[in-house]
Formats: sequence, structure tokens, C-alpha cells
Amino acid sequence: MSDISTHISVVGEAVYPHLTKPDVRFNEAGEYKVTLKVAKSDASAMLKVFDKALDDSLAMAQKEHKGKGIKTAPIPYTIEGDNVFFKFKMKASGVNKKTKEQFTQRPMLFDAKKNPLPNSISIWGGSKIKVAFQLRPYFTQLLGAGIVSQLKAVQVISLVEGRQLNLFNEEDGFEVTTQEKENEQATEVQASSDF
Repeated sequence: MSDISTHISVVGEAVYPHLTKPDVRFNEAGEYKVTLKVAKSDASAMLKVFDKALDDSLAMAQKEHKGKGIKTAPIPYTIEGDNVFFKFKMKASGVNKKTKEQFTQRPMLFDAKKNPLPNSISIWGGSKIKVAFQLRPYFTQLLGAGIVSQLKAVQVISLVEGRQLNLFNEEDGFEVTTQEKENEQATEVQASSDF
């Protein structure tokens, strides 16, 4: 399976995306990742692709380890109610197993018109996105045969950047000037690493 295909997801909702900065909470080498929330009614083609890749990985492990009972590793998606949650990830850095060279990488990010996104754009949860991904087979004695859904690129169809709270009605009174609004936007810092 050296020739691994790249697949494109349907449009879904980004859940806890780490696409512009890697998540280093549990892995200091960093990991880019996103969970894609897709309505079950729109997810059937993707589920078939994932399930076929998992079946192929299981068959390959059984062929290579004849006579041993091969179990199936956890799958990189969950079905909850009317939605399917597909998990994608990419190592931000590491060491190439073959060449022993260190590497860094990041997913390619595009807007709806296929233009590259500048590094200053933050993609928050709730954004509508499509994911380019590869399904890579693996086998370990502990987990069994499975697939890794490797993140390659993301196309942002509808961007959510920052949180907007809508708690109050508009009133007559104090109003921030245009200059103050621009200064605030220029110095705004993302408060949570979960978005």
C-alpha cells in the first residue's frame, strides 16, 4: 500500500481545530488536528472510504501475520446521534524513520476560492470546512490493525474567527470610535488553545 490516495471530505463543521498552530498539550512535538462534524445523511460515502481502508488494513495484517488472531484497532470516527465525527491529525515535527532526518510540516490551508490562507487567519470551531486526507494502514500487537486519518490540507468554506457574544440589545449611549475598534482588533489575542 505504498501508493496511498488522497481523499476530499464533504463540507462539515470544524470541532476543536488546531490548524494554524499545533496542539502541544499532550505531545511536545506538536500535532495539527481537527474533528469534522458531518450529518449522518451526508457521511455515507466517507464512511464507506474509511471502512474499506480499515478492511484492507485488517486483510494486510492477517496476510503478514498468518495464524494469529488479528484484532481491529479503534476507528478514527464516531457516530453520535445524527452526526458522524471524523478525526484528522498531522504531526507538526518529528524524525523521519527511514532517513533519520528531522522534519517540520503543517497542513495547507485554502479559502473557498482555493487561495492560500495567510498565517494571521485563525480557524475556530464552527467554521465550515473540507478536509484533504490520506488513510494510512498500521498494525501493532497491542492495538491490532487500523488506519490513521492523516490531515493534508483544509479548504475553509465559511470562516468563524473569534467568539461573538450576543447578550445585550443595542442602546443609546457610549460608542467606541472607529480608531478604537481598529486598535482593539489589532491587539486581540486568542484566549483558548481549543479553537
